[in-house]
Amino acid sequence: MIRSLLLCCVFVCSLTIVSYAQTSLAGKITDEETGEPMLFTTVAIYKNGVLILGTETDFDGNYSFSNIDPGTYDVESSLVGYQAVRIADVKVLAGRANKLDITMSSGVTLDIGAVVIDYKNPLIEQDNTTSGAVITSDQIRQLPTRNINALAATSAGVATTDEGSTPTVRGSRPNATNYYVDGIRVLGTLIPESEIEQMQVITGGVEAQYGDVTGGIISITSKGPSNKFSGGIEAETSKFLDPYNNNIIGFNLSGPILRKKDSKLNTSILGFRLSGRYTYRGEDNPPGIPVYRVTDERLAELEANPVILVTDDQGRSGVFTNADFSTSEDVQTLKARPYEAAQNINLNAKLDARLSDAIDVSFTGSYTDNQNQFTPSGWAVYNSHNNPTNYFNSYRGNFRFRHRLGNTGGGNTGERKASTIQNASYTLQAGYEKTTNEVYDPRHGKNYFSYGYIGKFDFEYVPIFDAVIDTALNAPVGIHVGYRPILRSYEPMGSNGVLANYNNVLSFAQTDAINGNIPNYGFITDNTATTFLDDFYSVNGRSDALFASSWNFHSNVGRVYNAVQEGGSDIYTFSANANFDFLPGGSEKGRHNIQLGVWYEQRISRSYTVAPFNLWTIARQQANIHIQGVDVENADSIGVFDLPGFGPTALLDLTINADSEQVFYKRLREALGGIPLNTYVNVDALSPDQLSLDMFSAKELNDQGILSYFGYDYLGNTFDGTFEDFFRTNPVTGIRDFSVAPNRPIYAAAYLQDKFTFKDIIFRVGLRVDRYDANTKVPKDLYSLYEIMGADQFHSEFGGERPGNIGDDYKVYLSSQNYNRPVVQAYRDGDNWYEADGTPRNGPNQIDGIRSGLVFPMYQDERVRDNENFIKSPDFDPSVSFEDYEVQFNYMPRLAFSFPISADANFFAHYDILVQRPPSNTLATPLDYFYFFEGGSSVRNNPRLRPERTIDYEVGFQQRLSNSSAIKMSAYYKEMRDMIQSRVIFPVPVIGEYTTYGNIDFGTVKGFSFAYDMRRTGNVSLQANYTLQLADGTGSNANSQRSLNNRGVIRTLFPLDFDERHRFNMVLDYRYGGGPQYTGPEFGNLRIFENAGLNLQATAVSGRPYTATQTPLELQGTGLTGAINGARKPWTFLVSARIDKQFTIAQKIGLNVYLRVTNLLDRRNVINVYSATGSPVNDGFLDSTRGVSQQENIANSLRELDAYLASYQWALLNPDFYSLPRRFNIGAIMNF
Repeated sequence: MIRSLLLCCVFVCSLTIVSYAQTSLAGKITDEETGEPMLFTTVAIYKNGVLILGTETDFDGNYSFSNIDPGTYDVESSLVGYQAVRIADVKVLAGRANKLDITMSSGVTLDIGAVVIDYKNPLIEQDNTTSGAVITSDQIRQLPTRNINALAATSAGVATTDEGSTPTVRGSRPNATNYYVDGIRVLGTLIPESEIEQMQVITGGVEAQYGDVTGGIISITSKGPSNKFSGGIEAETSKFLDPYNNNIIGFNLSGPILRKKDSKLNTSILGFRLSGRYTYRGEDNPPGIPVYRVTDERLAELEANPVILVTDDQGRSGVFTNADFSTSEDVQTLKARPYEAAQNINLNAKLDARLSDAIDVSFTGSYTDNQNQFTPSGWAVYNSHNNPTNYFNSYRGNFRFRHRLGNTGGGNTGERKASTIQNASYTLQAGYEKTTNEVYDPRHGKNYFSYGYIGKFDFEYVPIFDAVIDTALNAPVGIHVGYRPILRSYEPMGSNGVLANYNNVLSFAQTDAINGNIPNYGFITDNTATTFLDDFYSVNGRSDALFASSWNFHSNVGRVYNAVQEGGSDIYTFSANANFDFLPGGSEKGRHNIQLGVWYEQRISRSYTVAPFNLWTIARQQANIHIQGVDVENADSIGVFDLPGFGPTALLDLTINADSEQVFYKRLREALGGIPLNTYVNVDALSPDQLSLDMFSAKELNDQGILSYFGYDYLGNTFDGTFEDFFRTNPVTGIRDFSVAPNRPIYAAAYLQDKFTFKDIIFRVGLRVDRYDANTKVPKDLYSLYEIMGADQFHSEFGGERPGNIGDDYKVYLSSQNYNRPVVQAYRDGDNWYEADGTPRNGPNQIDGIRSGLVFPMYQDERVRDNENFIKSPDFDPSVSFEDYEVQFNYMPRLAFSFPISADANFFAHYDILVQRPPSNTLATPLDYFYFFEGGSSVRNNPRLRPERTIDYEVGFQQRLSNSSAIKMSAYYKEMRDMIQSRVIFPVPVIGEYTTYGNIDFGTVKGFSFAYDMRRTGNVSLQANYTLQLADGTGSNANSQRSLNNRGVIRTLFPLDFDERHRFNMVLDYRYGGGPQYTGPEFGNLRIFENAGLNLQATAVSGRPYTATQTPLELQGTGLTGAINGARKPWTFLVSARIDKQFTIAQKIGLNVYLRVTNLLDRRNVINVYSATGSPVNDGFLDSTRGVSQQENIANSLRELDAYLASYQWALLNPDFYSLPRRFNIGAIMNF
């Protein structure tokens, strides 16, 4: 009774469920001679020599361990009068009810400990109702890949375009795959493959424990401590084998910290495992074809003179990008892209403690530091030496408390037999993950004003006069009318010297004194002076777009990465689950395995991006914006100027107009020592260290569109306020700070699952309930920034007859902006439109006055009727436009069954409903809405998006063929509903229309998989699978149908981008054993192949679809030909291998030496093509009518056709169109 009450308390108090599917080990102990069940037999399980749990068999000889970690165990049974038996290396697979029966011999017992028997994995798992695969640490070590996604892709139903790419599971989108480490979902870096104890890939039959997923799950269990001190060192390199310079060095150390002193076991009760790895890759994404890079000599020429003046023998001249004249002799071909290095430091730690026989706790933590140079689009040929760097860090901690309430160490077996509740346990788990990310140009870092700095431009503000007739004197007199900036000198300086060299072609820029003949005054009619920066090709904050690239293919030299980014996320997870076996009446035949729990997770994400290059332009605009010029009629005299030809002339004071939200001009003058407001300031004469972001107001920067942020204020300081805080005025400064709250969605879930057997059929029945809250404000109406009055209120206030089919809350549109005498033009209910007389129409285009896009909603708030830009008013109330997100509840039944035909065969099937929170395009901030009308018809996210849904069916059959082989086949069908896709909102006041996202996509997947598993027979083991799949839908990703959906919602199904009709996978391992198990050739006493093996991994995949186009353009095509995704890319074939040999250096020291070869045959698999030709090397443009005409025009110009053709070739041969090339890695692992 007490145990039952405690179990109920655990369920009520649970806050979340640990995302381990229930893993258990059970079996029966029998007498070898009689076959009778053995009562009261002690059964214990060990992991890495550490005693994990112990129990006793019941009256039927059954034992059970529930809620244990996946991994490799030794299972030992003992009973007085019988020889103890130890089954070694028992693979306890994740999420499975693992079964192990043991037979014991009676009679004389040998004083040599337990008899050790090697474990053999069962070929048929009759009660497994989950599709997918489990990959053990031994298998991972033997495979020729280190990438976790590539490991997962060996399973049937998992597809990738190339090694390491994001997998798609059974036709689901790539963002529908979730990753778990030690039971906690992670978004950052995963652990190294060498630290994986076991990896479970779930492709179907998802148990109720898992949620927030519509595709597949990759769940990783890390290795744990050992009972004895042990460790390992690993090193791997490709430095002398290929041009990619990949290097890895790692270590691991494991052992006990505290032991339990007893006479027998002296077992560890507190143990640790620590591991680390450093990875350096000279090229983190090796190209499958040679890449082009300018020679050092030519680069020096281009950087010295990026822009040149060209004159031909006909007297024609023009200014061009120097790179436009580069030929094939000016570039070199490389096998690896320079300046693409990546390095990673990964540390992992794990502590396991047994507080008692029934309670254990575990802590795991990891740290990752990653630096990765990358090449922006177009930079590869001329500018890759200026590549920016991405800096990424992640921290992750996970604490687990597990309490087993059942019998774990013997005790009163009679009570255990009589109890209706057995193997009860609960687990509490808390996880925290923090990621930080920064991207910037290493030359400038976060010195924002350094990015666009070219040099010092010295201006003199000279007085300007006008000549007018003085009627009293009847003679002309001079009148001071203002000031004009006259450029006096230019001095290039700073770290952007190459950009400054763009001005070298300008003759006036080479002189010490510019406008030296221009006096210190002028007349309003003068136009001879170089007064504006527009005369330069490069100035602070701007470079002439005409010279930004060569032939519009390749960025010109000296380009600066115009983005400084920082951000990150914090993920808080707290979890608990409970499980127990319920035996009605104490009968084993009616056993129900009950699992239940709940889940809570909150993510807090932030991002801050500055486009710093334009800061100088903004500073230039704002420095003197308060100066309105000279008011000739009202200004006071501040001095006298001796104007030649006119004599002494009064200098008039400047008119000042202060704006409360324009503060730069004030703060700038304060920073420069208190310059008066009526004095001009030339920011182009300042250095970057004299300027800073905090000189600007939030509005000054945001009005120019150079900032994008959330979870920060406009200066990049973290901010944890609310949505409404954005619109509030800072009481200290009196202006708005435009601080944006972070994105803080909340996800919670609860589930209940029962697994039982009825008439030899194993059932798994579960129900999961997910709760998703975007936890933010959302627009009340996608069709209007402000709330529109409903029909009931409108007709109550203004009269008129409302049609009978028009509901109370249908939105009212008027024929004009006459709000005093409004005339109804149309009604709208969501996306449904009606004429003024109530006639329904198929869209707004069928209604007069509405189809034009110029619409006049009857706004609810009277203030909006007079000012449609009311959102920018200090009096704006967010409740006028926004409301809380409607929390989404989703109910997901999960049903599966397995029907064993015999011990060698069974049928299985499942039906699942899966739901995933919106995986993309949900983030819209107050900053987006504040500039809603300035954005025009651009793309906006939609925070009102609902979760996506998948309905999944599968039926299958498995059969053992021999003692070492079996087959498994299944057919599956999926419906993907409410998928995210772009859509056009029309009509919208002021802007006409815009593009956003909706839950409008639909897809179906029909597939068949066949798998063959041959366990090691002699020296060979083989796993092979084949997947036939047809994945069709209305869209492959959230943006795939943007152009089509401009014409309305398209419901035609076509093959998805990741549809693979045929995929073959094979893993073949040929391995010789050691000692008496060696069966290889001998040369004298030399066994050269002892403990050596070869692992081959082969994949063959039919081509993915693409949309063919009719007319070739430069590097692209236009004009649809055939159906969407109606053409196919070629098949791809990939073979990889790992050869290794194990040596014993000393009694406890082993050395494994290996060679890994990825893409052994060095195939150039085509993974992308040009749409007009279907070729990866020819886009068809040069042979087209347009291409021929363009070549003729170039041949007749000042530029050279050969240079154009060479440059075109460099852009045309795109390494991203091919799979990764062959890579060699040689390494060694020493364990001790």
